[in-house]
Amino acid sequence: MDSLINLLQKGLEGASLRQETLINNIANVNTPGYKRADVDFFSILKKEVQKDDKSGIIMKTTDERHITTDKKERPFKRLIAQNTSYRNDKNNVDIEYEMAESSKTELYYITLAQYISRKFTSLNNVIEKGGKY
Repeated sequence: MDSLINLLQKGLEGASLRQETLINNIANVNTPGYKRADVDFFSILKKEVQKDDKSGIIMKTTDERHITTDKKERPFKRLIAQNTSYRNDKNNVDIEYEMAESSKTELYYITLAQYISRKFTSLNNVIEKGGKY
């Protein structure tokens, strides 16, 4: 259960950082030369879910971008889209795309928060009613 809550917490952190990044893109929609940023937290969470902790394999890394099998935290990183431009002023923010992605990220965050809340409510019920039967 502890690993599930940790995974959900990482999901909330990633969604929060992505939402902050998307809002920053929206705020800079009219800034000449601004390049949109994004946070890819889905792939990191997917790796966490698929990670086989029982493998016993320890991989040596020489770069922070290498995939590891240890428990160290991998921070979510903002990715800047440098090679695209939608307008003459070299800004590459598409407001419709940013708004749609922001809505999807908000729904994802709310779903994770509700799931965590249900888990803690369930734990609380077990603690409160566990000795009364």
